[in-house]
Amino acid sequence: MSTVNRALQSIGKSNFVHYFEDYKQLAFSKEKLSGKDKMPLAKKLLEDNPNASKISGQLMRISSAITIFKNGWEEEALKEVIASKHPSISKEIKAKAAALISMR
Repeated sequence: MSTVNRALQSIGKSNFVHYFEDYKQLAFSKEKLSGKDKMPLAKKLLEDNPNASKISGQLMRISSAITIFKNGWEEEALKEVIASKHPSISKEIKAKAAALISMR
């Protein structure tokens, strides 16, 4: 499994697309991000996801997303979403991923 796939698996493909701009903005907001910097987005993710139960899981998602952006892998990650055959990845998610690629 590639590093991009592993990071994307930690975030969740739908989640990565849905919060793409939030992750991107945070990733490039500072050179070095602390847990305190990540906390507002972590709380938002926790509140928005009824299946999430721990803030630590959201912090892990954020760290994985930051890894994708800092390494310039976001287009590859979005292409993985588009190519996904998983039933939870809807046409709408794939269309948004394609739109995010075209906006780059």
